[in-house]
Amino acid sequence: MTPSKSSVMSATTIALLALTNLAHGQSTSSDYSNPYPLSAAGWGPEVGNGLFFSRWAEDWRGLRATGEAPRLKAMPLCGDATLTLSAEARLRYDSYHNTQLIRDADAQQTLFRGIVGADLHLNSEFRVYGEVGTGKAEGRDRPATANFQNHASLQQLFVDVRSQIDSALIGAMIGRQEFADGPRQLLSLSDGPNLHRTWNGTRLYAHGERWRLGAFDLRATRLESGIFDEEIDDAERLQGLNASFVISTGAKISNIYLDTFWIHSESPAVRSGAREGRDERDTYGLRLWGKRGDLKFDWTLARQTGDSIGHDVDAWALFAVQSLALSDAGWKPRLTSHLDIASGRGAFGSGPTKGFNQLFASSNYLGEGRFLSSSNLLLFAPGIAVSPTQTTNLSVEYGFARRLAEDDAAYAGGMRPYSGTQFVSGHEIGGLLRVTASWAATEHLTLFFNFEHFAAGDVLKRTQLNSGSYAYIGATFRF
Repeated sequence: MTPSKSSVMSATTIALLALTNLAHGQSTSSDYSNPYPLSAAGWGPEVGNGLFFSRWAEDWRGLRATGEAPRLKAMPLCGDATLTLSAEARLRYDSYHNTQLIRDADAQQTLFRGIVGADLHLNSEFRVYGEVGTGKAEGRDRPATANFQNHASLQQLFVDVRSQIDSALIGAMIGRQEFADGPRQLLSLSDGPNLHRTWNGTRLYAHGERWRLGAFDLRATRLESGIFDEEIDDAERLQGLNASFVISTGAKISNIYLDTFWIHSESPAVRSGAREGRDERDTYGLRLWGKRGDLKFDWTLARQTGDSIGHDVDAWALFAVQSLALSDAGWKPRLTSHLDIASGRGAFGSGPTKGFNQLFASSNYLGEGRFLSSSNLLLFAPGIAVSPTQTTNLSVEYGFARRLAEDDAAYAGGMRPYSGTQFVSGHEIGGLLRVTASWAATEHLTLFFNFEHFAAGDVLKRTQLNSGSYAYIGATFRF
């Protein structure tokens, strides 16, 4: 039965009130046993104030030892054992105008995410982490997928065994887990839907002071919308090796890192043009990123080989993200830009597949409106970001999107081709305006807003597609 909007709102209100009563104090977590810089340890994106999007990455034991940990964090049990509880509630309202660039295809939906987690450290070398999630979706006229509408899902359940050998940390995570160790243009938690993407298998890691190594062998979690009815999908796999090195150190966190990676992906049902079938790819890449002075940068070069629906894969991509701080006073303005180039061709003809597959990229990178995908794309997006106060952020950017190959389609989010664009000439896909804002109302509650407008270019207009817009507003409470 589809929940009513009032039930979604009531559930959110109860969750927020309960979490507010639990929250106490301002503290930050850190993995004090990890010698590698925490921001580059591969544990996934940070929220701020010591919180992570993947809550298992937080370690409150160091603050508990100094008496500074908040309630329900690293609570002492018997012996060396501690227990940490975490929770998240997110409410979001989405509005679409000209969905998939089809005139008058407007839609709205209300989304709710509820997550509770428990992190049991038996000692410094063994822990168990578990997490349960629920998702509610209302408003769209089509059924919601299980990562949006879900009564209850066992999101994560894994053991983490680790040991300190000299100055190095060696460990293994075994079980169901979130994984986002790599460039966000290729790997992410999928934070847009109500439930994150999770995997099942083994992750190995070894961390030193100036290096880290990783290996992983994972199978996808296939969600269903009932109660704890998800399954392991052996046909969708993610395997690989990665390494990261500190190649330059600076004041505070001004390090520069060089990451290398190999990702082997297998998907049983990929659509490419008019074909559909199995896609197996090997993605090799280098990532140079970090901060030096007022400049932040994140540059990735990736190459793909393999087999896609019976065709050889020969694809590549370049992602270059950078920002320059103009002042550290007042509104702290920062110039931003990103350049994204991804190969295309081969989806609608014979010969090798040259279309780049963005794998499990963050939808937030090119926009939650999913107007673009990183395939057959040249996108340059300059912008500006400001922080009017210590707790507010505002950014504006405008992206100029073109396609590289005229005999391949222009692609929307999820690698979905805009129908008919492979038959028209021209390179201009369109322009994407993005405005994002956030306000940390309290140390646990964040309000956010996003607006995107995609102005259809010549290639899309020739196939009778229109401009479109997408916006959302919401709040997230994390404890």
